[in-house]
Amino acid sequence: MRWLDGLASQEAVLIAAALATLGWLYSARKSRTLAKKQHTLNVMLQATFNKEFREAQTVVRPCLIEKKCPDIHQPSTPEREAFRMVLNHYELLAAGIRNGDFDERMVLDTQRGAMIDAFEVCRDVIYKMRDARRRQTVYEHLEWLYKRWEKSPPHTVVAFSEWLKGSPFSGRRTSPRD
Repeated sequence: MRWLDGLASQEAVLIAAALATLGWLYSARKSRTLAKKQHTLNVMLQATFNKEFREAQTVVRPCLIEKKCPDIHQPSTPEREAFRMVLNHYELLAAGIRNGDFDERMVLDTQRGAMIDAFEVCRDVIYKMRDARRRQTVYEHLEWLYKRWEKSPPHTVVAFSEWLKGSPFSGRRTSPRD
C-alpha cells in the first residue's frame, strides 16, 4: 500500500502544476485584454483631443448628414484633407480590430454609426480611388469592418471562437468588392 501513498503525492503535484499553469494562462490572457483595451482607448482619446481631427470631423459631418461625399481623389476638392483624415483614422481603427490589436467592443460601442455612415456615403468615391490607383487595398479594412458590422455584430458562436483565437476572423485580404 505504500505505492498508493506515493501515487497520491504525485497526483497532488500534477494537480498543483496544472492549476498553477491555468492561473498563469488566465493572468496572461487578462493582461493582454486589458492592454488591448488601454491601447484602444489611448488611440481614440488622442483623436478626440486632436484639434485638427475635431475640425476635420466638423467639415465632414454635414456631408455625411446630406449623404454626399466629395470626390476626395481630386486634389482640388476643398473637403479632401478633412475626409482623408477622418477616413484614415477609421481605417486605422478597422485595421487594428482586424489584426486583433484593438478592442472591437469598445470601438463598436463608441464609433459604429460614424464609421458605417462614412463608408456608406464614400463607398463610390473609395471604389473610384481604388480603380484609379489600381490598388484594391485602399480603405480595405474599413470596408471589411463595414461588412462585419453592417447588419449586426458577429453572433455568439463566432464571437466565442474569435475570443479563443484572440482576434477576429479577417477573411481574405484582397477579395474583390461586391
